[in-house]
Amino acid sequence: MEFNFHVTADQLARFQTSLSASNVAVDDWYNRHQTIQFGTTRPWLVEAKDEWLNFDWRDKENHINQFPNFNISIDDTNIGPTNIHFIALFSQRKDALPLLFLHGWPGSVIEFLPVLDILTSKYTAETLPYHVIIPSLPHYGLSGGPSDVELTLSDAARLMNELMRSLGFASGYVVQGGDIGSFIARILSATYPECKAFHINMLAPSSQDEILSNANITTTEIEHVQRMYDFSANGSSYILEHGLRPSTVGLVLASSPLSALSWIGEKLIEWPDHRYPLTLDTILTLVTFYWHTNSFSRNLYAYRPMAAAAVENKLFNMPTSKTKPFGYSVFPAENILMPEAWAKKAYPNLVYYKRNEKGGHFAALEQPELFLKNVEDFISLARPLIGI
Repeated sequence: MEFNFHVTADQLARFQTSLSASNVAVDDWYNRHQTIQFGTTRPWLVEAKDEWLNFDWRDKENHINQFPNFNISIDDTNIGPTNIHFIALFSQRKDALPLLFLHGWPGSVIEFLPVLDILTSKYTAETLPYHVIIPSLPHYGLSGGPSDVELTLSDAARLMNELMRSLGFASGYVVQGGDIGSFIARILSATYPECKAFHINMLAPSSQDEILSNANITTTEIEHVQRMYDFSANGSSYILEHGLRPSTVGLVLASSPLSALSWIGEKLIEWPDHRYPLTLDTILTLVTFYWHTNSFSRNLYAYRPMAAAAVENKLFNMPTSKTKPFGYSVFPAENILMPEAWAKKAYPNLVYYKRNEKGGHFAALEQPELFLKNVEDFISLARPLIGI
């Protein structure tokens, strides 16, 4: 069913009241720093609060509603009926390729709005070469999920596959994913025959066997690998918090707009390419969408297995096809990546590897034109191999 997303005036008023009453901690040695070394800074948070109090949510809401939004109920045998929200551009071409885009945390469908802007300016419904499907992952945004059982990544992948089947794409589709979306894309590739090819922009080593020497990698890749190790040591503590204490984290983030902005804002500042940072307006849009969709306390399930692996000092093993066409785009500021030689040895089905010159963790949001070109270049290589 098609619908327009609308936050009521009462919801907006309550948000304003809560934000106005949100306290900023007193100045101290840690939070007065101008860098992200110790996390979100107090000066940044004070500025962000001031801008947030005058934030035009209706403008952002209108941008979301520029594109067709849909709700569909997926009758899943394991977890019961589940509402899934998605944005879609359906092509009128008979040869259009179904293309599924999957976001991560702390992302949402908002990440892909710049890509949709490009597609709608470049193509009409008659010329669009793809059926573009951008869902809110289960328990994210406007999508639902079970409250009486724990959702897993495998559950989320199954729901995404069933979404594509329900839309008439049982004969096959291509999936693209980043962050948590990359995990789900990999599960889809390994589990469901409907998924014919997959492209991701975050590739984490799944075992020690995939971590090779530096003999066949470039100087730049050596620097990237070192940054990945630094991130693992100094920037990944949130994974343990999310995975081991999701209730506490969820309750804290949902208790105050500034609590949410402090926690999520840190990632939205630190993870993009620092040469092209996200604007404060964009950061506020992402966090406000989470707030008005009650996403904070629901969407941490993906971190449960990651935290469990970390506690045992193991890598998070993710099932991934080694036969279906695989594309991998590296954006230089991404925290988790694999050099080309490592990726090719681990995945003989890697048909597309692209090392980009700019961009970070939120590639579709940071560099939408470059991101889309990567995806389209991968499709041009993969499509002759998959027969759809």
